[in-house]
Amino acid sequence: MRKQVLAIVASSALLGCGSNAPTYGGGPGSTCTPTATQVCMVNLAFSPAALTVLHGTTVTWKNGDGVNHQVASAIGSTDTYNSNFIAAGGTYSHTFATAGTYVYYCTIHGADGTPPTGMHGTITVN
Repeated sequence: MRKQVLAIVASSALLGCGSNAPTYGGGPGSTCTPTATQVCMVNLAFSPAALTVLHGTTVTWKNGDGVNHQVASAIGSTDTYNSNFIAAGGTYSHTFATAGTYVYYCTIHGADGTPPTGMHGTITVN
């Protein structure tokens, strides 16, 4: 009887997980190597945290973690963008057309403010 009760409790807990639950895993395609135009999301941080590119460059963020991330421009940015959830191995890209310094953050693991705290980074466009 005790095993049946535990099985029912465990099944009920699993059924409570809906589509809003974060995606975990890793697995094939979820690793990431930073490049001159790619920022990796690993260990709940952006790598590199600061990137410099020329205007007109498309920057890609790749999720190398096993949890969802999201990329958004910080308060006061003149170039605004906001990705959807980026699952493990997923990417998001944005083209920076105008020179300037653009601060961004993960809306899940950081906090917008002046400056943002937690998981955040900077793109400098020349």
